[in-house]
Amino acid sequence: MQICQSVRVIANAPSVQVADKQTVHGEQPTEVVAMTFALRFLVISSPLWFAVVQAQNYLQEPPAFLKPCHLKDSQSNACLSSLIETIFQHWQNGVPGLRGVGSLDPFRVGKLRIAQRVPPNLDVQVALRNMTTYGLSQAKILNSTTLFKSGHYSLGFHVQLSKTKIKCDYKLRGHVLLLNLNSAGILNTELDNLEFYLALKMKPLLVDGLNFMNITDIKTDIARIDKIRINLTNLFGGNQELERSANELFNENWRVLFDVLRPVLTQTFDTVLLDRFTKIFRFVPAKFLFQEFA
Repeated sequence: MQICQSVRVIANAPSVQVADKQTVHGEQPTEVVAMTFALRFLVISSPLWFAVVQAQNYLQEPPAFLKPCHLKDSQSNACLSSLIETIFQHWQNGVPGLRGVGSLDPFRVGKLRIAQRVPPNLDVQVALRNMTTYGLSQAKILNSTTLFKSGHYSLGFHVQLSKTKIKCDYKLRGHVLLLNLNSAGILNTELDNLEFYLALKMKPLLVDGLNFMNITDIKTDIARIDKIRINLTNLFGGNQELERSANELFNENWRVLFDVLRPVLTQTFDTVLLDRFTKIFRFVPAKFLFQEFA
């Protein structure tokens, strides 16, 4: 089966274009467009910029709920699992004092563009705006692993989200299954029992006598979804009967659609999580999170 996938294709690899709108120090919102390779380049190659910004703005005192964990090699780090769950629960409305990140639940992304071609079932270009995801504060970390090698700490998480809801504005052009579509409206999606693996690589960076963790790479792998429910409005210019039939077709074949979209969805996870984890770990001193730096 021939598979082509991209938002923009760089060396035949799928890529995702993401934009967030933020207001900083009273300025007008600006739109930041980030390709996966650009985010990684920024994280890896900008220690000087990081040092200047971080020295001026970081969490001064740890909240009571942060209990530092050991990063020693382990195949089951219960402390780390609890730490990540606690962060998503207590900071679901945002990290106090940290600008430019916003809430973790609901989790917002300003703009996302996807192009995917997998004959014969899918050949589409999709633009999603004002994407809001609900349910991350209820994340369960089923297992955590830690490994130290060549100056990097590698953390692994098995994450479960029992119920996830996504709402956004969409524009879609192309064909999906048997339907030719050219429409714009609202997309609502519900996912039951989403499980994924998250591998995070980081290394300490000393800034003015304080260690922070510099995230150098993130990889995700969607392991399981029990059910996806999809509803798109205005598919056929307001024809409710055709719209209902199309949504029934999508929901009956959700697993087919998910399988062909899996690579670009995974790439999306990587890009967005790298951006958010990087900003949080640049703000919170490593000693508040990990005993090795206390």
